[in-house]
Amino acid sequence: MSNITFARNLVKGKIAETIFAQMLRETKDFTVLEFGYEKIIPELVQQGHDKKNNDIIETLRTAPDFAVINQKTKKVQLVEVKYMRNLNLKYVLEDAVRMSKSWNPSYLFIATLDGFYFDGIDDIINNGGKISMFPAEYANIELQKRYLQILIDFEGKN
Repeated sequence: MSNITFARNLVKGKIAETIFAQMLRETKDFTVLEFGYEKIIPELVQQGHDKKNNDIIETLRTAPDFAVINQKTKKVQLVEVKYMRNLNLKYVLEDAVRMSKSWNPSYLFIATLDGFYFDGIDDIINNGGKISMFPAEYANIELQKRYLQILIDFEGKN
C-alpha cells in the first residue's frame, strides 16, 4: 500500500468517525466521548512501559473509537467506527471477531456510500457478518441522509 493510499484511507476513517460523532451529538440524545487508542497510547508510550504490560498495550490498541452514553437510559455503548466504500460482510465479521476478543460487549458502526450500519458484535458474529442498518432511534432518517451526503460528496471528489 502506498503512502498516498494509506493517507487517503486514514482520512476516510476519520471522516466516518466525525460523521458518527456529529450525527449523534446533533440529536442531543447522546453524549459521545472519544475513547480509541489514539487518545490513550501516546501517553503510555511517553511514560514508558515495561514488557509485562505488552498485553495491556495490545488490548488498548484494539479499543473502540467511542463511548456513547444514551441520555435517557444512561446506557453506555463502546462503538468502533469503520468506513467501507461498499459493505463487505467478510470484513465486517473479521472486525467483530477481533473486537470480541478484548471488548465485549461492544458495537460496530460502518459508514458506506449506501448508508450507515450498526449492530452489537455478538449479533454480527452470530449472523455470519450480517449487520443491520443504523436504527432511526439513534438518528432519524433525514439526519442520516444529510450526513451520508457529506460522505458521498467527499468520495465524489476523491
